[in-house]
Amino acid sequence: MHAVSDGERRRVQLAMGLLRPWTILLLDEITVDLDLLSRSNFLQFLKRETETRPCTIAYATHILDNLADWPSHLVHMSLGRVKKWGSMEEFNVKAAAGVQTGNSQLGELVLKWLQEDLDERGPRNGKTSQGKTYESHEGKGGYGNEKKADK
Repeated sequence: MHAVSDGERRRVQLAMGLLRPWTILLLDEITVDLDLLSRSNFLQFLKRETETRPCTIAYATHILDNLADWPSHLVHMSLGRVKKWGSMEEFNVKAAAGVQTGNSQLGELVLKWLQEDLDERGPRNGKTSQGKTYESHEGKGGYGNEKKADK
C-alpha cells in the first residue's frame, strides 16, 4: 500500500470497508482523495444501494460535486449544533434542467449557509480574514507580498 497513490489507497479502503453487509453507513469526507470519475461511480453505487435495500447513509462533506440529486435530506450544522434539517424538497434543491447533477442550486444553498455562519460567528481572532491576506488586497490573497523579516 505504500507504493500506491492516495486515491488508489482510498479505493482499497472503501472496498475493504464495504465487504460486509451494512444497514447504517457513516461517511466523513470519504471521497476526498478520489478522482472525479471514481467519486461519481462510488456515489452512484451508494445511491443504488439505498434504492434497492433498506439502508441509510450519513455523509458529511464539503465537496458538493455530483450530490444535488443524491441525498434525501440535508443537515446544516454549525459550531456543534444542528441549525437546519429537512428534505431536499423542503430546501428546494433540485437538479437543474439539462444538467444531471444540479450542483449549482446545492452549491448556492451551502454557500448561503456558510456566509450566514460567518456573519453569525464573526471573524476569527478579530481579523477580517482567516488566511495570510493583506489589507491592500481587501482580504483576498496576496501571497508573495510578505514583508522581509529584519535580520
